[in-house]
Amino acid sequence: MYMRYKIILTLGLIIQTLNGFTQEANKPLFPNGSKVCFVGNSITNNGEYYNDLWMYYATRFPNEKIHFFNCGISGDVAGGILKRMDKDILIHEPTHAVMMIGMNDVKRDLYGKKDVNEELKQKALTDYNNNTDAAVSILKKRVGNVILLKPSVYDQTAVLETPNLYGVNDALQRCAEQMHSLSEKYQTGLVDFQTVLLRINKEEQAKDPAFTIIGKDRVHPLSVGHFVMAYQFLKDTKAPQYVSKLVIGNDLAASQKASFNAEIKKQSNKNKVLTFECLEKSLPCPVKESAKKALKWLPFNDEFNISLLQVKSLERGDYNLFIDDVLIASFTDEAFSTGINLSLYQNTPQYQQSIKVMDACVKYRDTESAIRNLRFVEFNQLSGLKDQSDLTLVEQYLNKRLESLKDGGHYEYYQKQFKNYILKKNEEGEVLKKLPVLAAAIYEVNQPKPHVFKIEKKP
Repeated sequence: MYMRYKIILTLGLIIQTLNGFTQEANKPLFPNGSKVCFVGNSITNNGEYYNDLWMYYATRFPNEKIHFFNCGISGDVAGGILKRMDKDILIHEPTHAVMMIGMNDVKRDLYGKKDVNEELKQKALTDYNNNTDAAVSILKKRVGNVILLKPSVYDQTAVLETPNLYGVNDALQRCAEQMHSLSEKYQTGLVDFQTVLLRINKEEQAKDPAFTIIGKDRVHPLSVGHFVMAYQFLKDTKAPQYVSKLVIGNDLAASQKASFNAEIKKQSNKNKVLTFECLEKSLPCPVKESAKKALKWLPFNDEFNISLLQVKSLERGDYNLFIDDVLIASFTDEAFSTGINLSLYQNTPQYQQSIKVMDACVKYRDTESAIRNLRFVEFNQLSGLKDQSDLTLVEQYLNKRLESLKDGGHYEYYQKQFKNYILKKNEEGEVLKKLPVLAAAIYEVNQPKPHVFKIEKKP
């Protein structure tokens, strides 16, 4: 388990820190001013995996103001993306587009049956290939920076009450192959969600057959699954490893020279008390409580969240570490010499500040979800109504649509969404005004602050 690295960093990582860094090591994937559209179906509409990503980028690159847009629609397919391309995606004038699609394209209801209709299965995949090719072609021409995601898995191996439509994930792996082909054809970025999710499922289901990294419905990842997806996005896009590197030498000049992504000031070492002031240029990346289980399966903190504190030449003994007069923990001289990852300590002022960044990101996501619920109804159900300005007419139209959906498997879901649309549509303008304010708030609470470190030898 990766938790064995909790206090002292692995030898390999420490060796890497000794090789020195340049600012290039923390070059952002999304530079200042980037507008990133995340395009997809309900898994994208959920918004959680790239909300986790926003937390990472907002804490790692606090001066690179970027904006993520939720362009996911529940139940959508590649053909649906083409239909709403102008009004729902390109309308944001994105600098980057990230696309994941496939879960509905494969037509899951064709699987898990005795009577197999291979012709319909193949037609679904052919349509997927044609429509994704067309969508990526447009995104490449109109946006330029495109990242394709191999779709998240359908859990066809867990022992769950939900009927198992076995074979769906085999079809999704065909979709993953298509994403790989398109990434080569159009020279896009590529992220593989399939492999990591399948690996965790295989390992954990060997111990507990009812385990799922996805969810009880086999389709929609839970918070922990979304965090795994965010991790893999960072890995496949080669995100930087270090928050900062504080290497404290015998004097201020030595410390300033050896440290990375931080400004060291006012260093002194008197009466067995080492103090220095430091302004780190990034914050540790927070992890939501609902996602922390993933840290057992992934080396997230070792690979993407190292706030290194390394102090050489301390006398043998035990030491208390204080930051702004807050006792963080006690460490041996050997631990300090090897290096401590402060991102693992949630009581640091830096981590406490990062929680405020997380809260701001979550607030944005929750507010944006109200707009996505409206878009779901408009693109999925109101395309046949030319005049949507009169809510009375819209309500009548939706009531007729609801009648036609009575025999389907999602009647109550549509009923809830239609009711919500009538209640919330008039509030759309106010919500849209809030979103840029909430986005700006992320970049107000994420600005790093100077802190005073004190390392005091215990009696």
